[in-house]
Amino acid sequence: MRVYYQNVAIVLDFLNERGYAEHTIRYHELFYNKLADYLELTMQEYNPDLGRSLLLGRTEGPCHTRNSFGNAACIAKLNDVYENGRITYAQISPRKEYSSIVLCEKYQELVAGFLASKPCFKDSQLTNAHRRCTLFLKYIQSKGIMNVAAITYEDLQAYHDGLSHLKRISCVVEESSLHQFLRYLAESGHTSQGLYLFMYALETETLVTMSSLTAEERGRIGESCERSSSLPAEEFLSAGSELISLFREAGYVAPYVNSVHRAIMQFYLFLDLHGLGYTDEIASVWLHSDAVRNIFQGSSWITARRTLFMVSIYISSGQADFARAIPRGISGIGELPEWCSGPLLDFADIRRRTKIDEDTVRNDIYSILRFCKYIVSKGLSSYDEITSGDVADFNLKDVHGSPEGKNACNGRIRRFLKYLYREGLLSSPSLHLALGYSAAPVETIVVTLTADEVETIRGFIRHAVRDLEIRDSAVILLGTEMGMRGSDIVALKMQDIDWKNRAIRFCQKKTDVDAWIPMPVAVGNALFRYLRDVRPQKAKNDYVFVEPKAPYSPMTRSICYGALKRILPDRSVRGSGFHVTRKAFSTNRLRNGVRPEEIADVIGHRGTKNLDCYLSLDDERMALCPLSIADLMIQAEGGTP
Repeated sequence: MRVYYQNVAIVLDFLNERGYAEHTIRYHELFYNKLADYLELTMQEYNPDLGRSLLLGRTEGPCHTRNSFGNAACIAKLNDVYENGRITYAQISPRKEYSSIVLCEKYQELVAGFLASKPCFKDSQLTNAHRRCTLFLKYIQSKGIMNVAAITYEDLQAYHDGLSHLKRISCVVEESSLHQFLRYLAESGHTSQGLYLFMYALETETLVTMSSLTAEERGRIGESCERSSSLPAEEFLSAGSELISLFREAGYVAPYVNSVHRAIMQFYLFLDLHGLGYTDEIASVWLHSDAVRNIFQGSSWITARRTLFMVSIYISSGQADFARAIPRGISGIGELPEWCSGPLLDFADIRRRTKIDEDTVRNDIYSILRFCKYIVSKGLSSYDEITSGDVADFNLKDVHGSPEGKNACNGRIRRFLKYLYREGLLSSPSLHLALGYSAAPVETIVVTLTADEVETIRGFIRHAVRDLEIRDSAVILLGTEMGMRGSDIVALKMQDIDWKNRAIRFCQKKTDVDAWIPMPVAVGNALFRYLRDVRPQKAKNDYVFVEPKAPYSPMTRSICYGALKRILPDRSVRGSGFHVTRKAFSTNRLRNGVRPEEIADVIGHRGTKNLDCYLSLDDERMALCPLSIADLMIQAEGGTP
């Protein structure tokens, strides 16, 4: 057994000299002790053939454990010593050639400072963390680098490649300690931020490089660098860091802020790694590449897209507009030739300048785009080449779900054709007449809330206790008791409410008409309760209805229909949305004897013509003005009128 113990000592000394992990050395010691007990029990002397037999399981012994890989490593090293007098090949790591280097004092102080900063290691892990950081700096020192500020991405890549002999989990453990060490160095001002980001990307296999992009994407980045000035990567990082702080101040939850931070740092690493500056085009190429989509998936990609959008706004304006939405382009415009798309976009801008709301403008574009795609498919090269036959043929082939939809689309195209004539792009002043009508105008029966639905709403408001119920109560009362449109409700501001005079004054978005409406007590109570108990205290804007989470932006009018749907979940009337509350308001006022002129003034109409349809619902007053049967020339059953 004396030879056995001598050879075991050689193996253990080798492990210590090579800087193997403490738990690895401990495992070897335990295995060799168990093997010694087995040899003494069976009164055998150890030899390499016995060791191999133990591994193959032909003999009962210490190798009958779950860690067959670890047992094989122990036997291989011991056999190597028996056969060669030393370890010549068994699991010698090629990266440990520099392990005998004495670390310079400056590097020793950096490692000590890192461990003293209380990184996220348990006390039992500090020894191994010290070994990993020391070994890494020995490698750096062996390359003649005596200042960590001189470490490059190439140095980290080479060190990473040198760990390829390790199992995946072992490599992750090694590099996890190193990326934390490099982060400590960056935060203490010794190195750039990019180094720890690079090491983390290698560790997690999330590194995006130029070679990860397609040739077309690389070409777009190159063109962007040539034609436009860029912001240096470090300045992009500075702006991004400021924006992250503003996200926190705005009240965003920590997981979301972490996602924002991740997107900014990943893109910064890409820029710094390739010596690029920031441009919107490079950000777009990077974001929409398959390589990035493999890293940022689902909601994390959406967060990354919004993050880069917010960074772009912040860099250009110096302001963080958290409520600003990402503009959605209309698919297909970019496919049109310039002669076709230019006038279309100019027409849309004119419509916007006349205070037409954006939804209406977008509907104009969608309809005109259908017509433009058709004339381009016909091979035309200018609007002036359009004939009445082309217009009529388009009208026949353009299919819609309803006659009303067809009429609406044709009406938009007619306006566009008239605009083209005024601009001199069309020589025929009557070309728009080639678009016919699919249905004559009809007057539909007004749909209002039934008595049962009104009672359900009142019951809902009386029992509202949750935040959403309190907000829904305020929204629905503004519609039923004050006749406000959904667009005006969500645009309502604090200064619009005159609490002293119990009134609300605002400018109606649809008609641009000022309205000053008395505020019933029920509405005032509901608004006060919402503002006191539900509206976020951190919201810095003056809108009444804001999102419950940061950035507390104004809500969209979808909350109005949502409130109606939650209060009356069983209501299913085609084409009847939140506007039914406004109709119910007008109808009830007519039934209560309020003059049409007063109702029109309250709801912002310029005349009473639009109220005519509501009169048919006033059963009591309609009964007071019947027509004579004789006047209608209706014969009675006996022939007498």
